[in-house]
Amino acid sequence: MTTYALAYSITPQSCQAYWTRLMDIGALNVDSALQFGQDLCAARSPHDLATAMVDYTRRQFENWSDQFEEFEVAAEAPKGREIEVLGIGD
Repeated sequence: MTTYALAYSITPQSCQAYWTRLMDIGALNVDSALQFGQDLCAARSPHDLATAMVDYTRRQFENWSDQFEEFEVAAEAPKGREIEVLGIGD
């Protein structure tokens, strides 16, 4: 079985920017979950509970959609560069 990898240069700055963005996304997801917990604790009726669940689901869907689009763009091959596909293993 052969595993393929894309070989192109990755600068330390691009790695740092990537990991920084991952940390920002993690913080955003944690904040959203904490806000959901606060909304659940503040719910006084089943309607409030359902509203909190719907709001959290909508927030997470919007966040994940934006994050997916951002990483999809970042994962695309750099334009104008020749990319070599390397076979690793058998």
